Amino acid sequence: MNDSELGITRENLLLIVPPALTHDPAMMARAAADAEALAARLAEIDRVRIISNIDALDETVLDILARDFKVDWWDPEYSIEEKRRTLKGSWRVHKILGTKAAVETAIRAIYPLTTVEEWFEYGGEPYHFRLNIDITSDSGDRTRQKRVLERLNFYKSFQNRSLSCRWEKPPSQSSRSMRHTTNRRLHNRRQTLLGDFAGLP
Repeated sequence: MNDSELGITRENLLLIVPPALTHDPAMMARAAADAEALAARLAEIDRVRIISNIDALDETVLDILARDFKVDWWDPEYSIEEKRRTLKGSWRVHKILGTKAAVETAIRAIYPLTTVEEWFEYGGEPYHFRLNIDITSDSGDRTRQKRVLERLNFYKSFQNRSLSCRWEKPPSQSSRSMRHTTNRRLHNRRQTLLGDFAGLP
């Protein structure tokens, strides 16, 4: 048995017409027209596969879905790949809002190697946390980096404040835009750029 014997075809749709109606020429003509129209729309089925087809959706649809699914930390300026990763991770973020995992999941959509340290893991003040963000593949756009941090409020715990943020980048790729930072050091052969973001929510 092949796919044509099982699929949604004009012939198969006509097979489900009740026997009592098959002797009515007018009814069969209508059934044939409907069957042909339905079979012709088979190719459109993939267009309603949204959640399982995020990697194939265009940018306009992604922006619409972000609003529909209340992805409050969405940024229209993200690249299409960043938008896809953000949307994919949004359902998990909503389930675990206010946790370390929520912060990591949301920011990793933009900076995949981000890690979060809670205050008791690095000896900081209670209810603070530290972000370690690898910006190896980033353009060094300071405004973009600030926008990502400003969206922390949408998924971090309200009782926590971000004490500091460390931007990590190989020495050869360090940009002038990072010279505002308060401290520099080499760590595990990587240049770690430290900046205090305690003023951010």
